[in-house]
Amino acid sequence: MKLFGKKSAEGGGAKKGIEKVARPDAFTIKIDPVKFRLATKPEGPVHEQLETLKQKLTKLSSNVENNLMLVIRASTKKNSDLAQSAFEFDKEYIQKGKFEVEYLCLAYSCFQDLGEENKKVVDTAREIMQKLEVIGQYALNIADKTEYIQLANVEVLHKDEYDLKPMGDITAEMIKKAVEAFASGNSKHASETLDMMKEIDEIYEKAVTKLSAEVTDQNITNSTGILSVVEHVKMSADISCDISRMLL
Repeated sequence: MKLFGKKSAEGGGAKKGIEKVARPDAFTIKIDPVKFRLATKPEGPVHEQLETLKQKLTKLSSNVENNLMLVIRASTKKNSDLAQSAFEFDKEYIQKGKFEVEYLCLAYSCFQDLGEENKKVVDTAREIMQKLEVIGQYALNIADKTEYIQLANVEVLHKDEYDLKPMGDITAEMIKKAVEAFASGNSKHASETLDMMKEIDEIYEKAVTKLSAEVTDQNITNSTGILSVVEHVKMSADISCDISRMLL
């Protein structure tokens, strides 16, 4: 009987413990959806509403590009502080931007009686937002590798033996052009993005070949980490091409 009583007491204690659990970071984004001024009918001409949406998507894209370049710099220079700042930037700007774009897209597409053409614009914006979300996560995945990899030329500004820095710069420009193609309606930017992928493929193949030629049992962990960074940058470039193909 005492044993049962003890279990009962522990069960009660567990319940209190659950009530005291701190909120996880996932719920600390400080944003008020009421400020989005959602409505079942557009406030003013529809084209102005859609233009605002495009501007917000472009801003989100810019933040994603910036964070990608930041984490590549952090990983190539083994700068843990810089890598940590990427997580803070993601939470403060990318997560908030994604939150707003998603709300606007869903409200406009589902709760406003938009014409077919305008609804397609909104739905495309949402698809692009989802692809930017993946790139944003890839950036954080790269940041996670920072303290575990070591490149040879960390002391040389903007230099690394696998050309990750130029690979990242080109990828960021590809993301920018792909989203600009949507925002401006200029398909030329989308075509340019696809053309730039050729250079990414060349850098990627060169880096993988170099890593494969130099890997040993002693450096395989480091080489695998570097390869992961290379892969994540290439996958980000691939996504920019996916966006461009949607628009051609």
